[in-house]
Amino acid sequence: MRARLAAAGLVAVGVLLMANPLYLPVPIGDPDPAYTHTVRPVESGSPVAGIETPDVGNGTAAGVVDYDDLDPAARAAFDRALDAETGFDVEDPDDRVDSLSYPTDPTLGDGLLVVEYEGARYEFWTRTVEREPGAVVAQRIAVQPVAFLAGFVAVLAAAALGVRGRSEGTGERRRR
Repeated sequence: MRARLAAAGLVAVGVLLMANPLYLPVPIGDPDPAYTHTVRPVESGSPVAGIETPDVGNGTAAGVVDYDDLDPAARAAFDRALDAETGFDVEDPDDRVDSLSYPTDPTLGDGLLVVEYEGARYEFWTRTVEREPGAVVAQRIAVQPVAFLAGFVAVLAAAALGVRGRSEGTGERRRR
């Protein structure tokens, strides 16, 4: 009887531990935002490939922005992102460029500009990326896999107890 209770308890604990993705990670703290800047050439499959230069003015929401029409801080951010292969991030909100927007879901004119620079067109993406706090990342990398593995071992132990209990029970019946 004890073996059955122990096996049932191990199964319950094992299933609970293996189901940890349902309740882990526990959010600790607020997301940590980063502000990204990325520049890449406009290619044929790009969502902005058909954008044309407006006839009048330099409307950023309606067309292509000439590099020289960007304010100096935006030009510096464009140059830095162009030079960096994967763009660059800033952590501090004060380090963002005031003339650029940083939405979480950029659209043309709001976080996405088409910039004409030296005869080529580039997509200039600026966005806010919310990263998970370090404690949540640690839960995903360490706690969840270890808990799942411990749950799996508990279920295996319960199965072993059940098999052992049956084999012992069968042996006692034969002796009688």
